[in-house]
Amino acid sequence: MNKTLFRQIPIGSKLQALGNFFKPNAPLAQWRIAAQFLNNGQAELLQFPLEMSCVFAVGREFTGKVGTPYQSGGFKKMVQLPALDTWRDRPLGECPRLAKKLAASLELSSQRCFVFEANGMTVWLPKFELARKLFFHASVITRAAFEPNGLDMVFTRYIEEDGTHFHTPAKTGVPRRLIEIEEYRNHFSWMLLNQDVKRSFESIWQRLNDEQKHVTGNSAYARWKFDFKPPASLEGITVGARGPFDSTSNELLVWEIETLQGLRLNHSGDIFFHHPALKRPVKGNKACIGSAPAQADEIEVDAEEEPTDAKEPRLIHLPIEGLGYNGPINTTIAYEGERASGHGKKIDDAQWPNKEKTSYGVADPVIGGSIAPGEFQKLGESENHEQYANRFSLLREIIEQISQESEIVLLTLEVGPLPLVARCSYSMIDNEKPRCYLLAKFKQPDGSHRYLLEIDTSDKRTTMSTRIMGFKARSVAKGSLDQILKEAVKGSLRWPTSMSTDCDPMRSVNHPKDSPSGITSAQIFDWKVRIRNALS
Repeated sequence: MNKTLFRQIPIGSKLQALGNFFKPNAPLAQWRIAAQFLNNGQAELLQFPLEMSCVFAVGREFTGKVGTPYQSGGFKKMVQLPALDTWRDRPLGECPRLAKKLAASLELSSQRCFVFEANGMTVWLPKFELARKLFFHASVITRAAFEPNGLDMVFTRYIEEDGTHFHTPAKTGVPRRLIEIEEYRNHFSWMLLNQDVKRSFESIWQRLNDEQKHVTGNSAYARWKFDFKPPASLEGITVGARGPFDSTSNELLVWEIETLQGLRLNHSGDIFFHHPALKRPVKGNKACIGSAPAQADEIEVDAEEEPTDAKEPRLIHLPIEGLGYNGPINTTIAYEGERASGHGKKIDDAQWPNKEKTSYGVADPVIGGSIAPGEFQKLGESENHEQYANRFSLLREIIEQISQESEIVLLTLEVGPLPLVARCSYSMIDNEKPRCYLLAKFKQPDGSHRYLLEIDTSDKRTTMSTRIMGFKARSVAKGSLDQILKEAVKGSLRWPTSMSTDCDPMRSVNHPKDSPSGITSAQIFDWKVRIRNALS
C-alpha cells in the first residue's frame, strides 16, 4: 500500500470551506476553484484546477498517511431525501452551524445550499457537495461538466439489437482502465441512461453559462457560485452524511456525503462499453510475461503540471466512495478485437514508476506534457485487490476458454477477499494471507444469467465444490451473493443450505483429484467440460 500526497495541499491541513469558481477572461483559460484550508492554525485561501473537485469534501484532513490520503470529520447522520419541491435555496452564510469566521467571508458564506426537513432534522446541504458525490468521481467527467454537452463529447450512444452501446474516444474520452472497472461502468450507465440524471449533469454548464459574472479592473475574471438542478429521482434515497450537528435545534450542516444508496436506473437491457484500447489478449503456450514492478511507495498528485498524452493514464487509488443502486446494472466490456500475446516480451522498467516516488498529473493530457498522466479511481475495488489477480489462475484460464469456445458470454469476473466475520478465522488462509473468492457472471444464449462461485481452499483446510447457479429474481443477485460468502465463512467453509431459497438452478462441479504428479491435461479438460455443461 502506498502513500498518496497532493502537491498543492500541505500535509495535515483541513479543508474548511469552498469558494467561487473563477477564470481569467482570456482565450483557452480554464476554470479554477477557491478553497480555504486550515494549516497549523492559520487559514489559507488557495486555488486549484477544477479536476481537484473530485476530492474536495469539506471537513477532510489531508493526512498524507500510508493508505489514508485524507480522513473525514463531523458527526455521522443518515438522511432520507424528501421530494425536491420541498427543498429551498439559501446562502450558506444563513446556516447557524457555519463557523462565524467563515460566515464573515462573503466569498465563502455566499455559496449556495439546499435546505430541507428530513428525519426530523433541518438539513443544510451545499449544492457543490451534492454534485461532487453524484458526478465528480473522475477528472475527465469533472471537466465534461464545465463544457456544453459534455457527456455527449465523452460518450457516443448506439442502440442495437443486443442492447445499448457506448463508445468513448481513445485520448479525449474515459481512460480504458476506468472502463474495465464495473463500478465505473455502472456509474456511467446511471448518468447516461437516467435522463433525469443526465439533465441534472448538463444543468451545471447551463447555470454556469447563464450566471457567470465578469469583473473588470486591474484584472478581469469570470466568477461563479456553483449551482445546478438536482435529479428529481433523488427522492427517497438514503444519504450517509457528516458535518456539524446541533442536537438542541436538530440542525445538520453537511460537510461530506459519505454514501448514497438507492440511486435509480430502470433499464433492463444489456449495456456495452467500447474503447479502442480494449482488446482481448491472445494467450500463448510459452514463457509467461514478467511481472510488473510494484507501484511506487509514494504517489504525488500534481494538479498544476501538464501531463503528456503520449502515455496511458495510471490510476490514482483513493478511498472508495459509497454509491448504491436500486438494482443490478448489466454492463459489459465490448472488446474491439484481439491484441498480440505478451508472452516472452521483456518489460522495460522505464514504463513503470520509480519504486520510491512518482508524480502524476490529473489535468487534461496534452502534447508535450512533462509528467505521467493520472486518473482518480474512487468507485471500484481498493488498491489491495490488485494483489489477488494471480489467484485461481487455472480456473480463470478455463473460464476464458469456455467463453471463447461457446455461445456463453463472460460478462464479469472478479476476485477478492472473503468478508471478515466476527469470531471466525476461515476468511484467512493464515495470519497474513486472506482467503479469496472468484465470481464469474455469464450470459446465456437465451439472455438469462449464470454465476460461477469458487472459494480458495488451497490450504487443504477443507474441500468445497464449485457452485454454478442462477437467481430466481435478478434484483436479489448481488445481495444474495454477499450473504452466501458470509454464511460460508460462518459455516467453516461449507456452502450454506439457504442457497436453495434464491438460487435456481444450482449445480455443483467437483475439482480434479490431486495426485503427487499434479493435475494432468486430461483432468483439466474434463473439469472444463463439467463446468461448461453445468453452465448450460
